[in-house]
Amino acid sequence: MKKRILLFEPNEVIRSTLLEKIMLKKNFEVIDTDSLENVELQLEKSSFELLIMGTNQGLHSLTSLRQFVEGAKIANLILFMVQAECVDDSFSSDKLTKQHFIEKPFRIENFYKTIFTTLAKISNSKDMTHKIGPFTFFPLKKFIILGDNKKIDLTEKEVDILKCLISSGEKAVDRDELLKKVWNYSSDVTTHTLETHIYRLRQKLEIDSSIPRLIISQGGGFRIR
Repeated sequence: MKKRILLFEPNEVIRSTLLEKIMLKKNFEVIDTDSLENVELQLEKSSFELLIMGTNQGLHSLTSLRQFVEGAKIANLILFMVQAECVDDSFSSDKLTKQHFIEKPFRIENFYKTIFTTLAKISNSKDMTHKIGPFTFFPLKKFIILGDNKKIDLTEKEVDILKCLISSGEKAVDRDELLKKVWNYSSDVTTHTLETHIYRLRQKLEIDSSIPRLIISQGGGFRIR
């Protein structure tokens, strides 16, 4: 399953170059922007495993971007691209487990390595979460928490279905692709099996499972709203 990355870089030339390089890796899906407003919008619309943010000496200094992240209450894993002199001991503190840094200038090989290393930290984290409507989804713990702290347990297949739908953003995932990614084309699995799991998920997540608001049927597949 592709890892989704949101790339913010105010410099158009640098952003285009980085986008081209990252996209060479087939296991990444990248959305790019030069607008902090669009960063917030994209994070509200869909889920990203990593937010990469480029800094400069002007409006988008490391301090300004970190203030933006704090003010917008962004909880995503972040990789800041910074000048060496901008990173001090306070920024490198163990307290900032979701904020990481790569110093400019860097070789593209080191950039790839840093991305993979940073993503590995959240892949092994028991605190990884996703927002789905009023719910907070804990894939590694296999449950969902409602706003009033009501806990809803999930099966392994339900977790895999949600992860697949979340990773696709606003795009619908067709039934064949879900069968491939969740059940790996097992010979004893049919579309009916998938429909049954979707039905059970809707019973757990929807106010009225007959009127889906979170797991939407679309074009022969499903997506998360």
